[in-house]
Amino acid sequence: MPRSSGKSCDEYPFASTWQGARYSGGPFSRRMINATQNTDAGRALNGFYTYSRVLDGDWFLVWIR
Repeated sequence: MPRSSGKSCDEYPFASTWQGARYSGGPFSRRMINATQNTDAGRALNGFYTYSRVLDGDWFLVWIR
């Protein structure tokens, strides 16, 4: 996927999960999005993992508003 200036590739399910493209092989979605927003979202997700004590292999749900 070509990378434009100020953009970065984002994916869903999250790459940090077992359902992400790295481990599951699909299906997944990927798009180029604003790099700053992508970085901020990654920090928020890592904060959620820490705050909620999500460990490797733990289940959690994602609600999309």
